[in-house]
Amino acid sequence: MDWTQRLNAAIDYLEETWDKEPDLDRAAGLANCSPFHFLRMFEVVSGLSPGEYSRRRRLSRAALDLAAGNDKVIDVAFRYGYESPEAFAKAFKRLFGLTPSEAKAPGVTLEVWPPLRLAVVLKGERSMKYRIVEHAAFEVVGWAHRARTVGGENMVSIPKFWSECHASGKVAALAPLCGPLGLLGVCAETDTKGESFTYLIGVEKVSGQKIPEGTRALAIPAATYAVFTSVGAMPHAIQDVWKAAYSDWFPASEYEHGGTPDFEAYLKFPEGDERGNPDSLKFVSEVWIPLKKKS
Repeated sequence: MDWTQRLNAAIDYLEETWDKEPDLDRAAGLANCSPFHFLRMFEVVSGLSPGEYSRRRRLSRAALDLAAGNDKVIDVAFRYGYESPEAFAKAFKRLFGLTPSEAKAPGVTLEVWPPLRLAVVLKGERSMKYRIVEHAAFEVVGWAHRARTVGGENMVSIPKFWSECHASGKVAALAPLCGPLGLLGVCAETDTKGESFTYLIGVEKVSGQKIPEGTRALAIPAATYAVFTSVGAMPHAIQDVWKAAYSDWFPASEYEHGGTPDFEAYLKFPEGDERGNPDSLKFVSEVWIPLKKKS
């Protein structure tokens, strides 16, 4: 069974558990990967956590039942695993922007989420530049932000966090402390459902350096990394590299995510060099993903 079939088997399982929260360990087992790798892969490829995908599919099924007009709201709420009509109504309005009762009205249009299916598409239009690197343990210090993956919020909130840190001078305070990797954007401390993680804008900590007040430290264990080069303006270029690493590179490799923090490296270049200008099409950065051999 190839990678696409395994992942679709996991998605089929998520579909089958429409009346309750899915067991993510079970889903990861069907995908033949660790729970951490499954969470990261699913979120990067689909833009949703597995839990958020299941909730959207459950509410989409409920919306279709309501639109048919034959069921009471309370019956639909209990059918799809909600403890009360109030909890169901709150989740329903958050997703669709109207109440379950309003969804029953004739002529109402709802945008529901269809089942996700993954397929490998061989385009051959670009290659991925990467290298395998062994890196010793180190510590990062910097400014922390708790990012949510629900609805792809992290794709918006992290660039906004960078803008805020630039505007407030927090990035400038770290710049003199940059090591060989430059400024780092570290993803760590993912919750068990894969719906939030800590994003740290920081630098490698060096003994004797004066660290700005208000920063926090994060230990990064020794690891083997796949390092992917991104060339292009921020944030879209590096976001595309993340997606390509999970949708194209990992399925064809002998590796999966190692389970320790991964990070973006914003390298140092001489002043005026376009490779250091995040708005330039020549801007160069890197994605570092820890690896372990697939079981």
